Amino acid sequence: MSIKKIFALCIILFAITKQSKACDVCGCSLGGSYYGILPQFQKNFIGLRWSQAQFYAHMNHGAVLGEEHSHDTYSKVELWGRYYINDRVQLFAFMPYGYNDMDGTEQKIKTQGIGDVSVLANYLILNTGEDKKKKLKHTLMAGAGVKLPTGKYDLEDNGLIVNRNFQLGTGSVDFILSGVYTVRYQKVGLNSEVGYKINTRNSDEYLFGNQFHASTRFFYWQNIKSLSLLPNIGLYYEQGTQHKDGEIIQANTGGKAILLSAGMEMYYRKFSAGFTFQDPIKQNYNSDEIAEITSRDRMTVSLTYSF
Repeated sequence: MSIKKIFALCIILFAITKQSKACDVCGCSLGGSYYGILPQFQKNFIGLRWSQAQFYAHMNHGAVLGEEHSHDTYSKVELWGRYYINDRVQLFAFMPYGYNDMDGTEQKIKTQGIGDVSVLANYLILNTGEDKKKKLKHTLMAGAGVKLPTGKYDLEDNGLIVNRNFQLGTGSVDFILSGVYTVRYQKVGLNSEVGYKINTRNSDEYLFGNQFHASTRFFYWQNIKSLSLLPNIGLYYEQGTQHKDGEIIQANTGGKAILLSAGMEMYYRKFSAGFTFQDPIKQNYNSDEIAEITSRDRMTVSLTYSF
């Protein structure tokens, strides 16, 4: 088996996070198009967020060939926003710019550029977040969208394609389904989200495995004069099926992980800023008999403006 295939590191989802101002009800995540706790739920917004995820791969080829390792860092700056078409329908757009760094014993590669753009529409099935007469407030949102192949997906090293997970894009048109439910009683609330991404083959007949995620977070809303704080803590789960090159299932792709998530959102008038840290507490990525793949800590920093 070639070194390139052994290096097939699996990134299932970049987990990110979000915001809300003294929001009555908030939202959450979606593989590659993650919502998080949304800023000022009833308003349009535009924002930037930076996220980073790290993976480590270790390969043991035995006494003759020795050992290899690779420290891979996936960073992303994302321009994103929400626009209300009417009281029930929201449009979301995500435009990422990625910069990835592979630091291994056999390969040292850096790449950066535009990633895959996503556009989604969500429908508010239930929304009592603005009803001042109700102490228990609910919001339920469901939606669907598409991820477009705008990112480079054919980066090569010495004439050979670099492992597919390291590319800035997938080269395929993919479809996204999501659901978000939030409940709040006075200052305490629970935000839950599920998302599923259905991938299609790219022009090289490579198929990334479908991806699923679910998250739940408890939050506490505290006002200090004109500043609102929303500390939150919860769990994030991600799972992906193995990739296929043609009809051949690819080793060292897919798997699942559970991460502990903790963060703080801050809201002042039309602006909101947030930080989220995620730590893997259980993980099982698909790897062959000589490889071990582990996810490291992840983090997100965000800033939005509502209008």
